[in-house]
Amino acid sequence: MTTAPIHRFYAVAAGLAAVAGFLLFPLAGETDRFFSWTIEPPLTAAFLGAAYWAALVMLAWAARQRTWALARTAMPAVVTIAALLLVTTLIHLDKFDLDSLFGWFWLVVYCLVTPLLAWAISRQVRAAGPVERGLNPLPGAVRPILALAALVLLGFGVALYAAPLDVAWPWELTPLTGRAIASFLLGFAVAAGFALWENDLHRLSGPAYAFTALAALELLALAVYGEDVTASGAGVAAYVAFWAVSLGLGAAGAWLSSASAERAAAGSR
Repeated sequence: MTTAPIHRFYAVAAGLAAVAGFLLFPLAGETDRFFSWTIEPPLTAAFLGAAYWAALVMLAWAARQRTWALARTAMPAVVTIAALLLVTTLIHLDKFDLDSLFGWFWLVVYCLVTPLLAWAISRQVRAAGPVERGLNPLPGAVRPILALAALVLLGFGVALYAAPLDVAWPWELTPLTGRAIASFLLGFAVAAGFALWENDLHRLSGPAYAFTALAALELLALAVYGEDVTASGAGVAAYVAFWAVSLGLGAAGAWLSSASAERAAAGSR
């Protein structure tokens, strides 16, 4: 069973992700007034807002799970994103608006999340014990596609985090925004890698829903704030193609996981 601290963490984190997504996506052009630091261009804010809303999907799904075997599938991505955003914040602390409530709220939340997560996870692992993997293996055709998506996200995430101004990106980034975007890319890369390691269709649904939401929302962000794009046509086409393929991969994973769960439920009747 999932312990109460983990349930509470997922629920609170889902609420915070919902608020962050709203401040960054619909209010992408108002970050100087309503966010922890000013983000330019608005497409960058919308990208991050989309990532927060995709994280909301995963967190809300995980909060509803009663077994640790299912709920834990969200944790590697959550830990990765939280830890990297904390490091990013400390590196670029001078860029944050610490004269406002928004700036201090961000700093306090990310300074608290990592140690609280470490405590909650250690308690959960002791209570749940080992978790068996591979009970409902992923189809052979899914694994290489999922692995390729994880590698692409990992490659761009590492490059962006290490040298945010040297990576070809469809619009202009700053060191802070590049590393913030990279934190989410690496978090979703870890989620895909963990799904491969778990090798269980029943546990794929939460990450698949989140990956579908991420791809759909990033395409929407590009459509809404496309005037901020500075890359050539080929660069934009490659960006759109990646998220379009990711959308299909996420939707296929969600469908396969749902179908597998329905077959298991029918077989137990």
